[in-house]
Amino acid sequence: MTAFPLRYARRNVLIGPGGEAAALYRAEPVSYPFLPVAEKWALLHRLERFGHLVGADFSLWRVQRSYPAERYAAELADSADPEYADPVGWRRFLDGHAQRLAELGSHLPEVYLAVALQEAPRGHLRALDRARRRVEELAGVGGPRPVSGSEMEALAAAEERTFQRLAGVARLRRASTRELQWLLRRGGCRGVSEPGLEDAWEPDALVIEGEGPSSYEPLEHDLWRCANAPASEDPAEPPSLEVEAEEGGSFQAMLCAGSLAEEAEFPGPAELLFEPIEEVGFPVDAVLHARWIGNRDALAQVRKRIVDVEHAYREQAEGAQAGPGWQAEEDRELAREYEAVLQSSAHPPMLRAYLSLAVGAPDRAELERRVDVLRERYGEVRLHRPRGLQHALLLDHLPRTDAGSVTDYRQQMTVEQLGAMVPTASTEIGSSAGFYVGHTPSGRPVRYDPTEAPRTSRPSGVLLAGTLGSGKTIAAQSIAFGAERRGSLVVDFDPKPDHGLDRVPDLAGRVEVLELSGDPEHRGKLDPLAIGLPELREELAASYLLELLRDPPPAWENAIDRAVRDAVRAGEESLLCVVARLRASESEAGRDAAEALEVLSDFGLARLGFAPIEGVA
Repeated sequence: MTAFPLRYARRNVLIGPGGEAAALYRAEPVSYPFLPVAEKWALLHRLERFGHLVGADFSLWRVQRSYPAERYAAELADSADPEYADPVGWRRFLDGHAQRLAELGSHLPEVYLAVALQEAPRGHLRALDRARRRVEELAGVGGPRPVSGSEMEALAAAEERTFQRLAGVARLRRASTRELQWLLRRGGCRGVSEPGLEDAWEPDALVIEGEGPSSYEPLEHDLWRCANAPASEDPAEPPSLEVEAEEGGSFQAMLCAGSLAEEAEFPGPAELLFEPIEEVGFPVDAVLHARWIGNRDALAQVRKRIVDVEHAYREQAEGAQAGPGWQAEEDRELAREYEAVLQSSAHPPMLRAYLSLAVGAPDRAELERRVDVLRERYGEVRLHRPRGLQHALLLDHLPRTDAGSVTDYRQQMTVEQLGAMVPTASTEIGSSAGFYVGHTPSGRPVRYDPTEAPRTSRPSGVLLAGTLGSGKTIAAQSIAFGAERRGSLVVDFDPKPDHGLDRVPDLAGRVEVLELSGDPEHRGKLDPLAIGLPELREELAASYLLELLRDPPPAWENAIDRAVRDAVRAGEESLLCVVARLRASESEAGRDAAEALEVLSDFGLARLGFAPIEGVA
């Protein structure tokens, strides 16, 4: 049985059973499907750059976390405007969304990276000592040794160097202890539920003090108990594991990718860690374990391979009557081509890597269905399901320091192939803290926050593009309804007309419909003295009246400005009050302006700007 892959963890530094160490990071996903092709290539080149800079063995996990629908309502409960929002209506609005989000059963991808920590130049003796201890443990003649304080300090310094080297190119942050606990616990309930976490969990160790520096004796059971669910493989069933976790039993299958195409289209079929996983409709976890081989060592290995294939080619050419076969000829060409790649100006490294997928389900029938769907999505890349390696592969999906224990499916991989897999790609779009407006074709919720643009000093315009009947109007009204529930004032222009906010039961009594027509029913609904902001009413009213009169004489302008000023100061809320003041004016210009405005106030669309008042015709 394969040994548990971890012995101790301190912050984001992981220590394996043989003293080997790795730093655990979390990578930020990139919203990928809607990127222009040029930006997709830019992402590929950044991931290639990571492959050049990492300089050590690494493991990359792409795992699926259930969408936190239970937190949705609580996160937005306090975001409503305390003065204008309807608290009961806002809560009912959020509860309905939370129920819909739970029904979606969506998952969000999270990407984690473990990079082996390299020894500093003065640490070669420590590295040899750890290698010796590992050999002793495997042979059964040695036991775990305490971790010295000086070794922990050296690992912390190595982790800092690694982080500074990679954080920018791969958009990394250090993984938290809680995230490590989640990664360890989730393997037991994969495909069934989210694991229960302990808020105060932290790997512990005994501090050993003596004459020299302090050392630490890890209490390994702190890590073991996070992944101690019994797992059994039934030889009568297809290769799979039945895992009995506290959260419930699950059936899981571990699959390994077979040979990869030498050249695969990008963007497209080369995106092995994105498109097939995102489109299957159920959560799939993936891990890529890679041994990093520097350019010099890679060249030495390739040149040895060239000698072997040339020898085989000559043997067939001299000994076979039909000459060398096509396979020998192809091996010869591929070896020379790869030598040319390694000798290019970029001096790329070589990766010895394997890709493993983990699928979970609540019963065997559903597990087999999911395996079939996943194999179909991977197309020409065959997914092997090895019997006898299911336990080992299950442990390889846990955080570990040794770049994987299973060697059967390792194959040569270039940094270009690594980048083309786009492991950090995601279909997640929208605001992080807005309300729910819909979901992507893959079932990923989309949220939108109308207040985000002004809060972050960004342009507030939004374009909804689509064909006829694709849902643009419904999307716009959904955003408007959510904004109103939050307490915003919504102005909805309906030129067709086909909007229906006035028919929503929750908005009964809160919607005022205005039709741009001369119908007496709508008279005065756009009167600037009635609807304008107090500090703008004077300018709005004067501007509106002068626009109606179309280049009035200067005397009329002065009279109208004085009448508007007096009406605003008197608190009057109808332009008909302004007309009445002009009619009573002592100046002839004011009376002439009043006569002209009286005619216009009862003509066509101009009626919208003159609110009726008692005592004024």
